[in-house]
Order: sequence, then structure tokens, then C-alpha cells
Amino acid sequence: MIEDHTLRTDYVLVGKVCRAHGIKGEVKIYPFSQSPENFVHYKELLLVDLSGRQYNYPIVRARSHERLAIIALDGVSSRDKAEELVGSEVWIRKESLPKIGPNEFYWQDMVGMAVFTTEGQGLGTIKSIFAAGVHDVFVVSGHGKEFLIPAQEEFIEQVDTQAKKMVVRTPPGLLEIND
Repeated sequence: MIEDHTLRTDYVLVGKVCRAHGIKGEVKIYPFSQSPENFVHYKELLLVDLSGRQYNYPIVRARSHERLAIIALDGVSSRDKAEELVGSEVWIRKESLPKIGPNEFYWQDMVGMAVFTTEGQGLGTIKSIFAAGVHDVFVVSGHGKEFLIPAQEEFIEQVDTQAKKMVVRTPPGLLEIND
């Protein structure tokens, strides 16, 4: 079993098993990115079930279908076994992640980042990020307030992953919405 610290530093949470697919043991995975096709590049998944047990599975084959990844895992050859995996978190080793371009970031690099307005006002830290259809949304919490900031270029002035700091141009009314 991988210790929690190692899991958090060496692995990245990339999705969740949402249901079984077919009768041969495939699973459908909801990816926490916009790219379910990334799963075709991974060789192995670490699944963490609802009780915290961890299982390594080599990937036999992977494909994307609409917004989901459909995966065949070594050792999972029946629908019943696939259904046992539903609800499991899907993790991969960080080094398995595809390379990203400039001005692109992985969610795990953003969580915990301090957020400031272009005027220097501290809003808090990024507590989580969620996909909201067209774009992702940063959940920023601090000073007893919570702000939802669209993860769109027009609102992001600067991101410094080394300093764990983001500067944002706030949409009109954002700071007043929680007053």
C-alpha cells in the first residue's frame, strides 16, 4: 500500500471510475481533464476504492468515447469485477502525465495557490477546481468568503507555480457577490 504522503507527491488524481462497460470487464472513467484520450498513453493506473484500498492495474487497452475513457484493465475480465471498481479514484504516476505547453497547468499544481487581484488584494487560496462545461472554475477561499473565478485567459493575469501565486482580473461584481 502506498502511503498517503507518497500518493499525494508522486501520483496525480486523474479521474473516477463511474461505471462498468459491457460484459468483459471494461470500466468507464470520468477524467478530471478535458482530454479523455490521454488515457491511451498511460500504461498503469492506481485505483483507490471507497475504503482506501489501493490496486495497481496495467492497462490492456484504452479508448475515449465522448467525455469518458473506456479502459480494459489486466485482471478485470468480468462485469461483476468491473462493477466492484465503480467509485474508485483513478491515480497515475506524475511522470506519466503528458507534457504541457506554456500557460497550461495541472489542477494539482494550482490547489493551495494564493490568489491576488491586479490591485494587490488577497482573496485567499485555491481550495479546489471544477469543470463547468465550457471552462474550469477556481474555488478560492479566504477571509470567511468563497469566490468562484472562471479559469479563462481573460481573468488570469499571472500564474507563478514556483511562488504558488496567481494574480487575477476580477469580473465585475465578483468581490461584492458574497457581501
